[in-house]
Amino acid sequence: MNVLFVSSKSLHDDSYTHRILQLKAGLEKFGVRTNILCLGNYPFNTPSILQPLNIPSILRLMKGYEIIHGGSTVASYVIGLAKSLIKSKIVYDIHGDPLDECRLLRKNVFNPIDNYLILQAIIMESVAIKHSDYFIPCSKKLEQHYIDKGIEKDRIKVIRNVVDTELFKPRKINSKNEDFTVTYAGAFEKWQGIDNLILAAKLLETTNIRFKIIGFTKKDSNLKRKIKKLLNNKVQLIDRISRSELINHLNSSDICIIPRNNNPTTEVAFPTKFAEYIATGKPVIVTRVGEISTFVKKYDCGFVCEPTVQSIAETILEASETPSEVLFEKGINGRRLAENEFDQRVISKQYLEFLSTMK
Repeated sequence: MNVLFVSSKSLHDDSYTHRILQLKAGLEKFGVRTNILCLGNYPFNTPSILQPLNIPSILRLMKGYEIIHGGSTVASYVIGLAKSLIKSKIVYDIHGDPLDECRLLRKNVFNPIDNYLILQAIIMESVAIKHSDYFIPCSKKLEQHYIDKGIEKDRIKVIRNVVDTELFKPRKINSKNEDFTVTYAGAFEKWQGIDNLILAAKLLETTNIRFKIIGFTKKDSNLKRKIKKLLNNKVQLIDRISRSELINHLNSSDICIIPRNNNPTTEVAFPTKFAEYIATGKPVIVTRVGEISTFVKKYDCGFVCEPTVQSIAETILEASETPSEVLFEKGINGRRLAENEFDQRVISKQYLEFLSTMK
């Protein structure tokens, strides 16, 4: 079997390309021949709807593969428009509902750019669904969302986000910090719930709880200044860093947090950071949003709160007052969950089995 992974971007460190690379590496361990094609390296890459103009340049590279894995809606849209020219099965890798994401980010209903992005999402999503043969959503709720759209159940398989448990693992870190440290690592889109986390931290400013927020880029400079002004020395603000550095920061924390808001986008998503957090053997705090809260409850690997400022603050305080041996046990439970459910080899085997059913 040979599989071509297609990214709509050039290769850089974000959740889309990370998922592709992890699945690619995992399949290779089982003897599958793979390659990767990055549409972002070709002239027509923005706006996304114009990426099919690259088809003449990439058509030869797409031929000869049994399976072409579209790593996003945009990638599957481009591959779908080239389907009549290739003889491959197309797999649409679904991270969330692109239309809901655009709606959530819309500033107002009269903003022409936002409305264009919504129209673009509608067009690309419809083409991707029409021309794809199989579908791999990252959560059960997302699977049901696409079954409700008319996708037959035998053409769809939940493939959750992967973590390399050999890389993300518990490490002994010499830390001089005597405060209870809560860490968030990731992006800062509207649905991530960062505003609630910041306000919760403000409520806890008289406690011995400190916060570490990781992942800032140049476009987040205003947010970074806002947080620093509000929380001052109660928070450590860290720009985007390498995975090795990230693992050290996670290991030097007492607990990690995912404060996501409750909306259609987060209900069907499965954040990569969840598997990475628990793989380091740290307990987690998550809001009662989507599947991850179910995993935390079932495997007793942390705390679940409501997606409100008050509930987040109260749960952080509860965690800080929890005996260290209890937190340690929750961390062990999380590590076990990561190894059993989200490890690269486990997920890649599930994907290979699904690929093997394709006719």
